[in-house]
Amino acid sequence: MEFSSLPSDEKPREKLFTHGPSSLSLAELVAVLLRTGRQGEDVVEMSRNLIARMGGLEGLTRAATEELLQEKGLKQAKVASLVAALELGKRIALLKSEKRGDWKQPLLAKALEVKHMERECIYAFFLDVKDRVIGEDVISYGGLSGAFLDMPYLFRQAVRLSAAKIALMHNHPDGCASPSREDLSLTEHVERGLRCLGMELKGHYIAAGGELYTVKGEEVSPDAADSATN
Repeated sequence: MEFSSLPSDEKPREKLFTHGPSSLSLAELVAVLLRTGRQGEDVVEMSRNLIARMGGLEGLTRAATEELLQEKGLKQAKVASLVAALELGKRIALLKSEKRGDWKQPLLAKALEVKHMERECIYAFFLDVKDRVIGEDVISYGGLSGAFLDMPYLFRQAVRLSAAKIALMHNHPDGCASPSREDLSLTEHVERGLRCLGMELKGHYIAAGGELYTVKGEEVSPDAADSATN
């Protein structure tokens, strides 16, 4: 059935108001944000195909703004609405984890987010004296074989945020959970540098296969991992 021929209460926006947002499929939710389709595709079909090309919801959340702008029919207004909605979702998840008081929740969420990433990246999570996450940053983008940590940049960010502690996390695209010699050496160097600044390395973790493994710091319990997905 053509989109224009659908009963009004089956169109995404009208369906949302009639039956609530939980009644909408992922494609329909994206369709509400995009509002209109493109030549040869109605907005729901366009949304469904976009999600498939991006690798599902996980891939869509990782898509760069520039990547979305290259999609046929996605102009700045549509991309802005989509990116803003995805960013709100990320911030809500972070806010919930802060209220639970568990600083590891953002790391666990990030481990799931980068599960299928093809290059290695290093992430820093900045904490205050009460172990509340006050900032997050991508410190390095690398390749399949590794990533170089820009320590001066890391330390400047920590000072700028008045952080008391830092937790590092990097992903292993090959799914290996074991730390390399470089991982262990990096941990020691960062720990020494933070000590000179009066800060603490809260932990260093490896994200592999959607799970989090400890290089140094507190172990991540299975219960904590489960709550990150809820």
